[in-house]
Amino acid sequence: MQAQAYQNAADLGRVQAALMRWVQQAGHCNYLHKGDIGHRLFNGGYKLRPQEMLHYWTDDADHIIAFVNLYPQWESFDLQLAPKLLCTDLHAALFAWCEQATLHFARRIGKKTDALVVEAFDCGQGYRAFLEARGYVYDKHSFTMTRHDYDHLPLASLPPGFRFHDASAADVEKLADVHNHSFTNKWTPESYGRVFRAPHMEYEIAVAAPDHRFAAFTNVWVDEVNRSLLFEPVGTHSDFRRRGIGKALMVYVLKRMQSEHDIKCAYVCHEPPQANPAAAALYAAVGFRRLHEIHEYAKPIRPE
Repeated sequence: MQAQAYQNAADLGRVQAALMRWVQQAGHCNYLHKGDIGHRLFNGGYKLRPQEMLHYWTDDADHIIAFVNLYPQWESFDLQLAPKLLCTDLHAALFAWCEQATLHFARRIGKKTDALVVEAFDCGQGYRAFLEARGYVYDKHSFTMTRHDYDHLPLASLPPGFRFHDASAADVEKLADVHNHSFTNKWTPESYGRVFRAPHMEYEIAVAAPDHRFAAFTNVWVDEVNRSLLFEPVGTHSDFRRRGIGKALMVYVLKRMQSEHDIKCAYVCHEPPQANPAAAALYAAVGFRRLHEIHEYAKPIRPE
């Protein structure tokens, strides 16, 4: 089979639809959320061309059976397959293709690669054995996947003078500012504007402060098949922390998405509590509970 490269928004929609079906069949163990695909492609890979990052494979009926996002900047890739193909010979062949494609891509952008890194959940022992058979070894607990089942929503409100706001393309300067002051300072209005206008975007919801800056934000992605949503990411501007704004934003979004899309559960991933206790405490306070640990497995690469 030949890999087909991403061309346009229709291709993104096709791989998202395939992933939602697979999650419906098998659950989230070792599967991304639909929202992860575009976010990692257009946000995490904002310096790269999506045509080089996203590839997919189809069967004789032109149904997508596997796809991959390549991340040479992170020395990594996300290979996702239909449940019936997991840990098969075809899985092994596609996995080897992804390894070589990631290494070649890294060389093209001048990235020195000492190891390849892939993620595996703490469920599904068969996939961990699949990785170990290919030279990967456990490296670290990188993220925790949590879920909210709408069993309880806490009371949370914004401070006086703050309000919720659906971001638009006119807000890219304020969006770049709140992203930069929540996480790494890397965005300009122009660069974040390209992310915001990319075909993956669904909701970016902000909290506007009385001085008109954005005090917090979140991107929200809706899986219509499994009636779930993903928060990715959630950030609070460094000038507005410890005022309950992030909690109020998440509670607002949970209620709104339930009303608008009949959402039944929500997901958010965060660093382990020992690495980022503030994030873990925020999500726990909203009502998210641990579902899976996500571990990194690494394979050293010998210099050529």
